[in-house]
Amino acid sequence: GEFEQGKPVIEAFKRANPNHFILVTFYSPSGYLVRKQTQGIDYVSYLPFDGFWASRRFLDLVQPQLALFVKYEFWYFYLRTLQHRGIKTVLISAIFRPNQAFFKWYGAFFRRMLTCFDFIFVQDVASESLLKSIGVTQVAVGGDTRFDRVLTNLREPHAWNLLENFINHTEFVVVGSAWQADMDCLIPIINAGTFPFKWVIVPHEIDMDELASWEKQINPPVMYSKGDFREEAQVLFVNEVGKLAHIYRGATFAYIGGAFGAGLHNTLEAAVFGPTVFFGNLNYTKFKEAVELVERGLAYPIGNSAELLAIMQEINASDELLVDKQLKSRKFVAERAGATQLIMDYLNGGKHGF
Repeated sequence: GEFEQGKPVIEAFKRANPNHFILVTFYSPSGYLVRKQTQGIDYVSYLPFDGFWASRRFLDLVQPQLALFVKYEFWYFYLRTLQHRGIKTVLISAIFRPNQAFFKWYGAFFRRMLTCFDFIFVQDVASESLLKSIGVTQVAVGGDTRFDRVLTNLREPHAWNLLENFINHTEFVVVGSAWQADMDCLIPIINAGTFPFKWVIVPHEIDMDELASWEKQINPPVMYSKGDFREEAQVLFVNEVGKLAHIYRGATFAYIGGAFGAGLHNTLEAAVFGPTVFFGNLNYTKFKEAVELVERGLAYPIGNSAELLAIMQEINASDELLVDKQLKSRKFVAERAGATQLIMDYLNGGKHGF
């Protein structure tokens, strides 16, 4: 997720500074293994453990002139060492909430990390106010770079012949980042055959045993993206990485997984293409864009299959309602774009004086 927020800035910085060497680091395999071959980046590596000596050895090797951290990335020894060495350090697309340690009586250690940043771009006014309430003034509202990222996906279509052949001019639903709890809600609707839709299901993680278990529970014919093509298939399991952000185009509905568990996946990837969005009703409120989509009637948190089915039927029965939601969803994303340019203005010597 942080990479998707950082990528628009990376691309814009590279265009403006083609001779600069850009290093991107990940702390976990879930990011590194998927993005290690990303074009336009000079090198991708793991970030060594945030220790006193490890951070110094890494920075001795890299010798950065500028360090960008994204959203929730706070590494104490790296930040302190960058500050001591006078290396410009910026946090982008950050978001803060009152219950975070920074704003507690015991949060002095965490607040010290905030003072290491030369500048902080936050997503909203509430985050800016929280930081200023504890004396952090090198801050401005910059918005969320993910809006810029998904707009790029909208403007740059990615052809995938297998998907086009599977859809074959029929309506379809995309299920993005599906977990077991999400499939427990969706499988009864798929089996009911209420809608003439085809279903494109992208699991949160590719676990072939789990996919096989889902397939056994699904009545319509199933095929896999990395498998034999089946003309009769009504359900497509995407068992390969890197496809999700581009397959929402043209979907009537999108269901985004994760909210019944640890947290909701990226709703903006879907919203930019206009489908009405659904997700679980438990863990989504910390995602600002999801809450705003719900407030505008462009997304629906649901608790069970019956609830999901009822809303889908209501919306699908009205072409006017479907089109209205598509237009408003795309407008919602377009109106919030521009964070990348604000950050680049700063990095290139704009009003914040880099």
